[in-house]
Amino acid sequence: MRPTERGRPRQYCSRACRARAYRARVAERPATVEARRTPDGAEPALDQSLIVRAAITLADKEGVGAVSMRRIATDLDAGVMSLYRYVAGREELNDLMVDTVFGARPLPEPGPDGWRPKLELSAREEWALYRAHPWLSHLVAVTTRPPVAPNLMAYTDWRMRALDGHDLDFATLVQIAILIGTYVQSAAAPLAYETQAARRTRNTRQQWAAARREAFDRSMSEGRLPMVSEFGDEAFAASEPANIFEFGLYRMLDGIAVLLDRP
Repeated sequence: MRPTERGRPRQYCSRACRARAYRARVAERPATVEARRTPDGAEPALDQSLIVRAAITLADKEGVGAVSMRRIATDLDAGVMSLYRYVAGREELNDLMVDTVFGARPLPEPGPDGWRPKLELSAREEWALYRAHPWLSHLVAVTTRPPVAPNLMAYTDWRMRALDGHDLDFATLVQIAILIGTYVQSAAAPLAYETQAARRTRNTRQQWAAARREAFDRSMSEGRLPMVSEFGDEAFAASEPANIFEFGLYRMLDGIAVLLDRP
């Protein structure tokens, strides 16, 4: 800060002043925050799981873009720097968020019989996570640097074990397991964007399409896109993320079956 040219120099608030300001802020907080206070009025007790749960709650409510250490500290009524005693930074927080969400939905052991039911189950379980937490795909989708999240890695390990014993080399097992995860994550990415758009515009995808129907018809009148110009209600339903996921999942499993049945 630049010193003032005249008058008394700027001073930081004293400890007693900060304590009075803190008590005033707490008095205006809802009861849920008041309950987290310690008896002596100090900052609420923190731990890593509390910080991660607050981040997940915030992401579910406002999207992962709203998550920051400062915002979490505000929601927990704690100092920003106190969070860094439990979480090193945003990258580690992302890893912990992913690991916590996947840890809440582990794949069953041993699972159904047969490689195909196993792989289908693993894909549907991961899809369910992205449905429940649309922001999740932003942290794990389409990347060669996946989060350091053992519970996410457990999905890959489970899929590789589902194919073990089918005369595939280890590298191919890895590729198939990653292929399934990448497909599900990519299919789920539109869920996150749709959630953001719906939150921002307060319109559903159906309402958005209805509002732009006239513009769509006008752009198709030139006749340059004969197939796309036939796009109607049935095609619109088929293009929903859930239906794209279902279609692609079966085609992907069909392809793996061809690989396993080769001479």
